[in-house]
Amino acid sequence: MSASIVRSCAFAQQMTLMTLRTCATSVYHVSKRNYDQYRMKYLREMYKRRLEVGPEKERRRSEWINWNYDSEIFAFGKRLGEEFNETTIKQAFIHSSYVEKERAKRAELGLNLKDLTFDLEDNSELAEKGADLISNYVKVYLRNMYPYFFEEGICAIHNYLVSESMLSHIAKHIGCGDLILSEDFPVLPSTLSQTFKAVVGAVLKDRGQEKAETFVRDFVLPQLISKDINELWEVVNPMGLLTAVLALIGKGPPEPRLLWKSGANTIMALYWVGIYSDKQLVAKSPGETVTIAEEMAAREALKKLMKTEDSRSPLILGRMADNLKLDYKKVNMSAAEVLKNYYSQLKKQNTASA
Repeated sequence: MSASIVRSCAFAQQMTLMTLRTCATSVYHVSKRNYDQYRMKYLREMYKRRLEVGPEKERRRSEWINWNYDSEIFAFGKRLGEEFNETTIKQAFIHSSYVEKERAKRAELGLNLKDLTFDLEDNSELAEKGADLISNYVKVYLRNMYPYFFEEGICAIHNYLVSESMLSHIAKHIGCGDLILSEDFPVLPSTLSQTFKAVVGAVLKDRGQEKAETFVRDFVLPQLISKDINELWEVVNPMGLLTAVLALIGKGPPEPRLLWKSGANTIMALYWVGIYSDKQLVAKSPGETVTIAEEMAAREALKKLMKTEDSRSPLILGRMADNLKLDYKKVNMSAAEVLKNYYSQLKKQNTASA
């Protein structure tokens, strides 16, 4: 009797467990199905609200919780491979607007600025010294790398490299944007440009002129890679300049000649014009018309004479430039002077013959 009662209890317990497992499984599947169903509705609603609100407002990097200014300053120098004095590099990132803002805050609090020590100093002085070094070294380097390029072309390349847009581009990509202490946000291109000049000034102050010039050579001059320097200098009258240059080196005047043409009576016309001097072909170039081909051939001839053609040797940069000897007193020939001398001699000859 007792054995039958025990077997009945065991059977009842087993049936109870099976029932609970079945219920739990069914509840699990139903809840998962409902979860997926409402999850998609939730995500669609959140996406809709995100579009209505618009993109998140851009915030300063210093507003995030994982920001440590001293660590970022230290890492900045390590990324660039430079050993900065902490005080100097911090000053390089302080814009004048930030200093004025701090002074205004203290004045609002009723603090007497004369009785308090105000240690903040902006980067104006460092930026001025850095700008002078960048300008001087870029010209010296270009004059030595392109000794036959006219001074006007050197100045055109120089203006391209030291422009506000170029220096701000460099400053942004080496990580200056997040470190700048300035009132305006997002940081203006003028502020980025001034900060990069100040960083160069900081290198000059802490490491000396040689290290500062190396810094400029590593970050500013590589912007010319894959850039046609001839396009940076617009020659107004290439044929006239070519005539003066050929006369200066003792060669005959340029003679443009039509070499061949194709499709002259179609919209795909093509003309090849060659420039000859003393019966020697100097350069040739194609064009849509004879006039265009003649002008392009004159430009190609100037490229050969200035040794700035497309097949020229690349710039000497990086470690190969460590032992580079530059002539700091070198000044290239001016195209304006060449034209002036040519036309003055031509005028004298005409006067003497008359």
